[in-house]
Amino acid sequence: MAKRTEAARISGDFLATKAYASIKAAISSGEIEDRDRLYANLIAKRLKMSRTPVREALQRLMSEGLAEKRRDGIYVRSLSVKDVRSLEQANRALQGMAAELAATEGNDRAMAKLERLMGRMEDCARREDHAGWKSVDQGIRRHLLEMSGNDWLAKLVVQLEPLIGRVHDISFRRPGRMERSTNEHRRIVDAVRSRDGKTAHEAMHAHLRVVEENIIEILKTLGRL
Repeated sequence: MAKRTEAARISGDFLATKAYASIKAAISSGEIEDRDRLYANLIAKRLKMSRTPVREALQRLMSEGLAEKRRDGIYVRSLSVKDVRSLEQANRALQGMAAELAATEGNDRAMAKLERLMGRMEDCARREDHAGWKSVDQGIRRHLLEMSGNDWLAKLVVQLEPLIGRVHDISFRRPGRMERSTNEHRRIVDAVRSRDGKTAHEAMHAHLRVVEENIIEILKTLGRL
């Protein structure tokens, strides 16, 4: 009996994680838009699972700020210009520090891995592989955090990742953004590899400022002032 109960728990956790990833991806891609209602029964039917793991997934999305509960149900949380500015202020401070520390604390082996990741990003940009590019982008950010050697900094950034990821996905709706962002990443990586912490910090700050302004322009066109 105990083994069956444990197996059921593991299965339930797996399905909840699967539901969470599916809903989050749909929100990030724009398939599910801001202010859309998230119906647990419809999502469960589409994913061919019961409503229980879907409800757990929705709870997780709400805890991360991607969804919100209203009197009549759960909805995708709308992003305002104020939300973006607040998130990006925090993100610039954290990521800028990560880049600066990575430049001064990273060892040669870590620097070599950073360059390999950058090469993969440039390859994805040439092939216009958006999914691959975003995966490498996350890899570079995670690696810079690891290079920084600051565990508390890493924890704070990881807490923000779900919201920051969604916000940054919006910026890719502008033509040519992937190529320009790749060039901005190259400046960050070159500064880190040169062990120039000040320039690395400034390059990361400049990159994220461009991201913020791109997102705000898009939100303005959608009427979210």
